Amino acid sequence: MVVSANQTGTMGRLRFLGQSKVVGPGGDVLARTWAKAGLAVAELDVAGEVARSRTVLSHLAERRPEAYS
Repeated sequence: MVVSANQTGTMGRLRFLGQSKVVGPGGDVLARTWAKAGLAVAELDVAGEVARSRTVLSHLAERRPEAYS
């Protein structure tokens, strides 16, 4: 899961675009604010998502510690 926050509005000559969002482990956007001020809120089972990801992704089984130790 990735949570991204950004400011909206203007400050002097600076313009902030917002686009705060919560992205799930599969890359799907679970919540977003678009360009408006507000909260992007999402509820998910982190332990369940980690367990599911470990059954699908095999990168930990394929690591080679001898290459970087």
